[in-house]
Amino acid sequence: MTGRRPLRLLLVTGTRADFGLWLPVASAAARRPGEVEVRFLVTGMHLDDRFGSTVEEVRASGVHVAAEVPFVAEGDSAEEMAASLGAAITGVAPVIARQRPEWLGVLGDRGEQLAAALVALHIGLPVAHVQGGERSLGAVDDALRDMISRTAHLHLVANDAAARRLQRLGEEAWRIRVVGAPGLDGLDEQPPASADLRLRCGLPADGDYLLVVFHPETAGSADPLADLRAVLDGVALSGLPALAIGPNADAGGRAMLGRLDAAAGEAIAVRTTVPRGDYVALLAGAAAIVGNSSSGLIEAPLLGIPSVTVGARQDGRTRGDNVIDVPAVSADVAKGIQRALDPAFRRGLSRRSPYGDGHAGPGIVDAILGQAIDDRLLRKEVAP
Repeated sequence: MTGRRPLRLLLVTGTRADFGLWLPVASAAARRPGEVEVRFLVTGMHLDDRFGSTVEEVRASGVHVAAEVPFVAEGDSAEEMAASLGAAITGVAPVIARQRPEWLGVLGDRGEQLAAALVALHIGLPVAHVQGGERSLGAVDDALRDMISRTAHLHLVANDAAARRLQRLGEEAWRIRVVGAPGLDGLDEQPPASADLRLRCGLPADGDYLLVVFHPETAGSADPLADLRAVLDGVALSGLPALAIGPNADAGGRAMLGRLDAAAGEAIAVRTTVPRGDYVALLAGAAAIVGNSSSGLIEAPLLGIPSVTVGARQDGRTRGDNVIDVPAVSADVAKGIQRALDPAFRRGLSRRSPYGDGHAGPGIVDAILGQAIDDRLLRKEVAP
């Protein structure tokens, strides 16, 4: 590429979770400075102080921030969340047009990712979608993920099951690369939370603890707050100290955060958010993760951590042998935790994730750099 500027890859990040997943991609790109330049478009709950203003984590990481685009739903209802998508499109459109990257990178299933992908589609930019083809039937994210895949020109999926599903949806096989989930990169060397980190998060310096992460079921439960209460009561019945991390900015998320704050006490510590590195260390040191976070199904199995997966949010998502599915009933949550703590169950864990082996970042960069941008790429033939 002598004499030409590096390929510009604009990555969209709207949450603490997806930013952490993008970091292995940014790191892999940084090792190829003459070939690719990564910039970040920061939006969504990163810029909402009610969810911890995680934009500070992005800024502190040293990545190139191309723009910060705030869009915040005025309230906590599904209608207000839907209306905020219009604001997201309005906000990111001029940024994407001005940056004019060779590729737009989107990840997962959030509304701001769809907004950016729609803008790129309209102005003729190729879209690379990471972790399409997965399922989470208890959330509207499941449908959003498929909508994003429809806009994408290149699919960078976590496993063969996701690849097959995209083909069933009508995506052409040559557009799909199985690269793994970037959240697994580096986990094989991940130490558990230090005593200092545990104390900073309100946990005892040693001994077992539970990590609790519970998001609203936006396409399932009629009463997410009752579900959260069942989770908290089940955790209390276990007798173990616990750390609860605040939910995503989904419909009902702010009400959940308020309920968590009200529940904080000696038995359960609450943090609105923690940096990705701290979160992974806390997960690695936990006796189990309890709730409905996808990290219980993707990252936790590679770390050998049981996941007591509550309710329907993750229904349909590929599971490893670490997952214990329970309904949102306090007694069932407590029984699930008891099983997770059983030495026989723990000895049987394979420490393998169905989402890859921890080398997704370089694979994603290789796939993008190796894909020619031509008419064949840009003219999609859906369901031929």
